[in-house]
Amino acid sequence: MKSSSVFVLLMSIAAAVIAISGCTTSGPAPSAISQPPLPTSTPAANLLYVNHNGMFYEYRLPLVANAKPIRTLPEWPTSPPLAVPPVIAADQYGNVALASNEEIRIFRAPITSFKATHAQLTIALTPAITEMGEFGADLVDLEYDPNENLWLFNNLGGEISELRAPISKSSVAALTIGFGAPGSKTAGFSTLLEGRFDVNASLYVYASSTNATRLFKISFPYAKPPSDTGLNLGTPDFVDTSQWPPTAPNAPSLLLGQYVGDLHSPPPGVPPSPPVNDLSQFPQPFIPSIGMFPNAATNYYVAAVVADTYRYSFYALDTVGGAIYTFGLPMPNNAAAKITIPCIGGPNYCSEKPENLFLAP
Repeated sequence: MKSSSVFVLLMSIAAAVIAISGCTTSGPAPSAISQPPLPTSTPAANLLYVNHNGMFYEYRLPLVANAKPIRTLPEWPTSPPLAVPPVIAADQYGNVALASNEEIRIFRAPITSFKATHAQLTIALTPAITEMGEFGADLVDLEYDPNENLWLFNNLGGEISELRAPISKSSVAALTIGFGAPGSKTAGFSTLLEGRFDVNASLYVYASSTNATRLFKISFPYAKPPSDTGLNLGTPDFVDTSQWPPTAPNAPSLLLGQYVGDLHSPPPGVPPSPPVNDLSQFPQPFIPSIGMFPNAATNYYVAAVVADTYRYSFYALDTVGGAIYTFGLPMPNNAAAKITIPCIGGPNYCSEKPENLFLAP
């Protein structure tokens, strides 16, 4: 059989499989697992989703001084309330996934309510998803990857599991990744803090041991073990050259986050200065002659970061008071926030609480 005929036959089989499989979330069909998503230009976002300790706020973009949320919703409106707030993820289409330690609820955009009756899909956390028995999970984060797969970060055993798109009630873990096992590259780093994806679907995991915290990378398609990036970098966010608007005068690849470490190498014979804990920006890829040091840093302490390339800005949430900050992108060194919007939830919902930022169409 000619190669062209084989190709046509394979494509026909693939089309038949797609035709008989259901889809329960909006957006295009997922990419084949053997291929990472192709970076594409990111459309300008219209909304900013803000999570503060179980409260959901929706702001209209562009942000202005003294902006007020256009929508405020409790994320898990049950009685009695959850002992801890749910973890949250939003995909590129503005759909939202919320998870307790027992179930996941998925809501289709536009978001109008998080009541259980409004959920498009509810999935119980079974052993087939978490491998943790009948008691659910201890979820610390929930993330969508660029292929619309949903990932669960579970601190019962330091395990990461993937629910592959299209997600349904019968979904089971398509992939699990363990952290902290003796003899592995993550030995000792069994406490998961959060996960992030870049546009090429590489997974980055921020995890801690008893005496250190590190950002680990797992390249797509996740066949190799995690590698240590060498960075203590929380709340990471990635800016790819493909995400800038076509009119951008320059389109650098950048890594943003809350960095703990040295700002530069000390001169020969001089001891290093004390490490900083600063909001920082790194050029990508790293420049070997400079080292893994930020090219810009500023003295802010933030719990979430998300880049808005079309507005040459990124947004960050203050860890202590919950304020929303707007910074220029790329960030100048020692930058001050261009806009500061105080958190309206009060100390019970703003200070030192779980926080997240997402862009939505």
